[in-house]
Amino acid sequence: MNASLQSIAAVFRLELRKTFLARRGLWVYLLALAPFVLFLGYTVQNKVEAQQRQELAAHNQKPLAAADFAAIHRGMTEAEVLARLGPPARQFRFGRRRRAANDTIELRLDARFRYSDGSALYDIFLEDGKVMNVRPRPGPTLGDVNLLFATVFQFFYLRLAVFFGCLGIFMNLFRGELLDKSLHFYFLAPVRRSHILAGKFLAGLAAAVVIFGGSAAVQIWLLGRQPGVSGLGHMGAYLGVTALACLGYGAVFLAAGLNFKNPIVPAVALLLWESVNPFLPALLKKISVIYYLTQLCPVSVASGPGVSPLFALLVAAPTAISKSAALVGLLVVAAVVLAYSARRVRRLEIDYSAD
Repeated sequence: MNASLQSIAAVFRLELRKTFLARRGLWVYLLALAPFVLFLGYTVQNKVEAQQRQELAAHNQKPLAAADFAAIHRGMTEAEVLARLGPPARQFRFGRRRRAANDTIELRLDARFRYSDGSALYDIFLEDGKVMNVRPRPGPTLGDVNLLFATVFQFFYLRLAVFFGCLGIFMNLFRGELLDKSLHFYFLAPVRRSHILAGKFLAGLAAAVVIFGGSAAVQIWLLGRQPGVSGLGHMGAYLGVTALACLGYGAVFLAAGLNFKNPIVPAVALLLWESVNPFLPALLKKISVIYYLTQLCPVSVASGPGVSPLFALLVAAPTAISKSAALVGLLVVAAVVLAYSARRVRRLEIDYSAD
């Protein structure tokens, strides 16, 4: 190992422990765990509902399938429903008052029958003894879970959790040393400043990838254990996108930490820039991190069912490029920002009296 690599490795070892255990960055772990808590609640709810579907199916007089419920249509009588499906596992009957044509008040008898075929709940609504509506409530499919994770990943995890997590990690690599009045110890050591920057950045990148990549892996594992879902795919792609997000945002916030003492200013400016990216001209879109990340995500949220046009515009770049071009573009953006940071750190002057 040559002297340059030895210097970078020495700084990396010193910074790695500080980065993982920095008191100013403990909230980063909470950000990374937020989607896990959400998906844990979702998993518990689905397991309870799956158990409920099985319990209701056990009350059926005969085995029922989706085709039996497809045969129930509007206008059928209660007797015809019972003949076709048997007694419901649960039923709710209630009376409602309504005004008749001759301006008299009459009592209408309504009912709701609940059945299950083991994989879905079926609520059959009757008015005056006739079917008015059949509402199926199936359990989540693999497609549903994939779309749920892709939506949370693109809209919350990348744009907020990883964004602010990298803010907390990389902004403090130099800013934290300035606040602690300890940066001069590094600058007085016989180590090039560019090597100090490289070691610090690699330590921050390692911490960010482990924290946010580990959280993403646990989230995918957890969602893959939903009832009726045999594993969630694209784990490698999601972990790769998470690592690239840490690289891109890390480079930007490292540069911000060398130029700003107050993290609010660069955070707000970059958040606004990333948020309005879909509305920018084609050339300006490319000066962004989220533009490339959305192109690399394996599942397109914008093409999912029931997605509003505004939400689709926010989570997907309107001008599609190939994944290889997106990867190269993100690496170029990160390299340019890091090159600027290396030049900036060589000219950085320490003035503790101004703090």
